Amino acid sequence: MATQIEPFYAEVGRRIRDHRNKAGMTQEDLGRQLSPPTTRVSVANIEGGHQRILSHTLVQLAAVLNVEVTDILPPKAAQPAANSNARITDELVSKLGLSVSAAKKLVGKSKTN
Repeated sequence: MATQIEPFYAEVGRRIRDHRNKAGMTQEDLGRQLSPPTTRVSVANIEGGHQRILSHTLVQLAAVLNVEVTDILPPKAAQPAANSNARITDELVSKLGLSVSAAKKLVGKSKTN
């Protein structure tokens, strides 16, 4: 069963790919300039949103691409709140054993505070 791509990482990957293409680099070129060097497959997975990125790798990617880290990160408005609320509710139910209605109440209260 394939894992779902998180919208945040899909957007980060798209932005990295766009900046890499603007720089005229291949995935292999980009991967070689990271420390430690990263394979073309890893870069492809990052760009496809299939691989999470460590913070120090994000900083390196920005430096190699000659952009600011904030140029790679999606704007806050691009992160849908409703989707986030649903994920938070699901986690409260699965990890804390709360009922769905109790979890929804907690999530709803956090928006007003």
